[in-house]
Order: sequence, then structure tokens, then C-alpha cells
Amino acid sequence: MAFTCVTRNMFSVLHLLILISITPLSSSYTPSDKVTKELVVQLCSKPSLYKNFCISWLLSDPKTLTLDLHGLLGMVIQKTEGFGDKTIKMTEGLVNTTTDPKLKMIYGLCLTDYEMSTKGIEVAKGYASSKVYFSAYMSAYKAQNSISDCETLIEAQPIPAYFSRRVVMFERMCILGMVFSKVLNEGK
Repeated sequence: MAFTCVTRNMFSVLHLLILISITPLSSSYTPSDKVTKELVVQLCSKPSLYKNFCISWLLSDPKTLTLDLHGLLGMVIQKTEGFGDKTIKMTEGLVNTTTDPKLKMIYGLCLTDYEMSTKGIEVAKGYASSKVYFSAYMSAYKAQNSISDCETLIEAQPIPAYFSRRVVMFERMCILGMVFSKVLNEGK
């Protein structure tokens, strides 16, 4: 068990280093850049993002194309936080209604991960609104890391597909917050 924790923490550090190294430096973006479809496609093409998810998620909200890049980061973080809050409520329901002790434990641990992740996103929101983009990046990273712990727990478990999809979607949202914060930090 201790080895698993050490391995997971080592993987988390390795994951951060890989994300930092593969995301190319770019000073071509500024917080005041107007968001266009072309800019969304450029941003969503960053190596660590899931391009199709990113583009469809952002462009499905008509507000996206009315924002500047700073506002887009704020919207991403706000939507991620709201999604996390809804998933916490859903997970609490699963903890309270599941009779299988193993699933109850897994849902309970995932609930803790979601609470930590959502708190990290809340902190990232404060940093992003103050334009402290590196700290917003680190807070979004911590949120993504917490929810990836839940993802590890549910692998190969008889978990409903809708729960697994929410975990993956939330993790992708956190990664968007990370990468967009990094892009803005580099463009300052």
C-alpha cells in the first residue's frame, strides 16, 4: 500500500514535469486577446489537451466568443468548479445509497478527491481573477492530480459508466485550466 502511494506521487511529479516540458513556450498570447474560433482551435491544439473535447466544450457556450483570453480562463475555471460541485453531490448520493462495502469505500475516497479538487479549482479561480497565472496553474494542477487519484481507484471496478465519464471529464476540465493558465503566464 505504501509503495502504491509512493508510486502514485512519483507519477504525479513526473506528470507535472512532462506537462511543463511538452507545452511549448508562447509569448504570442496576452490576457486581452479576443477569443475567436481560430484562437480556440490554436489553444485546444496544445499537446496535453484533448482537442475535440476542448473545442466542443468551449464552443458549445455562446459566451466563449464574447470574451478575451483572461475571461476565457475565468469561464473555464468557473464551469469546472460548478461541474465539480454537482459531481460532489452525485457522489455523496452514491456513498449514501450503495450497499456494496467495496464500492462505498471507493465512492468515499473519490468524494474526498472531488472535494480536494474542487477546493483547488476554487483557489485557482482566485489566482486567475488576480492575474497570478502561475499560481492558478499550480492550483489547477493540484486539482487535476487529486481527481486522477479517483480515476486510478475506479479502474477495473464495477462503477457505473456515467460516474467514470464524469471523472474523466472533470480531469480534462482541470487540465484546460492548467494549460490556459500556463499560456497566460508565459504571455505576460
